Amino acid sequence: MQPVTLILLSAAFVCEGDAGGSAARPASKAVAKPLPEMLTISWRRGPDLPQGFQDSDGGIMAGTLVSVGGFCSGQKNVPGKPDKYPRGFLKKVWGLPLANDRSRWLELPDFPGAARQGLDAISIADTLYCWGGFSYSPPHCYRDGYQLSRGRDGWRWRSLPPLPWALTAQGSCAIGSKIYVVGGADYDGEKGFYTLSDRHGRVKRLGARLLIFDTNRPEDGWQERRPCPGTPRFVHAVAAVAGKVYVLGGATGSDNAESGTFTVVDNWVYQPEKNEWTALPDLPVASGNFPSGRVVFADRYILLVGGYQYGKVMTPRGQTRPIYGRPTRHDPKNAMCSDIFVFDTQTGIFGRASPLPLNNNLPMTVLAGAQLHLIGGEVGSAVIDGQQYGHHPELYLIGSIEKAK
Repeated sequence: MQPVTLILLSAAFVCEGDAGGSAARPASKAVAKPLPEMLTISWRRGPDLPQGFQDSDGGIMAGTLVSVGGFCSGQKNVPGKPDKYPRGFLKKVWGLPLANDRSRWLELPDFPGAARQGLDAISIADTLYCWGGFSYSPPHCYRDGYQLSRGRDGWRWRSLPPLPWALTAQGSCAIGSKIYVVGGADYDGEKGFYTLSDRHGRVKRLGARLLIFDTNRPEDGWQERRPCPGTPRFVHAVAAVAGKVYVLGGATGSDNAESGTFTVVDNWVYQPEKNEWTALPDLPVASGNFPSGRVVFADRYILLVGGYQYGKVMTPRGQTRPIYGRPTRHDPKNAMCSDIFVFDTQTGIFGRASPLPLNNNLPMTVLAGAQLHLIGGEVGSAVIDGQQYGHHPELYLIGSIEKAK
């Protein structure tokens, strides 16, 4: 696997109040000077996926990189010819053994629930835990959960206690045996995504709720803790560092006064032992749609990969304001972004890493040690190493990370 060559085609505040979203926050200041380069990433192309898709999730377990579900648009690589892949939601599960550079993707047992995209997955102790997601068929958004493990008899799925409400594109991370799930959206198949509440208006501030599941005590089910005081959101980054839960960026549903989807720039950290939220600086560029969970380097740096910039910013008070900053885009005609922003949890400062070698929105992202694994996504069409990739690519990229000098 060689380095890629690319041709493009086309001040803390502690909140102890309720979840009303009216708490004071540090004043937002747009960054006028260039962000410091904190990390460098060397990219190489791994073995292509069995098909193109976006919005899968998974992790590394039993030495295998696993991808679950997703959606394929059935893109045409050649005009006038049939779709390269079938259009639709996926139950497919693929795994890539990481011990050998010559390994190829293996087909694992299908996901046991309905075919879907936008499920959320996190791996703990060689077990993969998955919940939620959405599709275009009733009930549209899902609560069910499943775990995947590998035993002497091979790979096996088992049922888990369902979420207390339907969610898609929620963010999660793990601290010890506990899984923390923050935010997410409901989806009704008609009006779109909901973050201010569920589609029925019963679960208020849905995209700010915090849930905890202890994998050592599954019989206890889900426990709710103090919600995030910030803007209700989905497609946001959630990461665990030093026993704390960080919530960064994202987007709103369209269930707001202006009936639009907007970028979320307010960021927060949760301390489980105090059940307390603290505000962090806003994003340096108004951008969002970041992968969640396994995005921490050196137990310090949180990576915000790719993304998309909506037309306005939504504040925690439910008001909109103009976007700010200019995302990096290899192809200026394509709206997806190629930035990798970095948040240093020790200094509280944002910086940058080397950008992606193409525009990409919500690739499945798994960081293990100094290796960053990116699967699929929603991209601008590009040719990498002579191979053409479409809107939902079969592309698997590997980034080797180092601290910038």
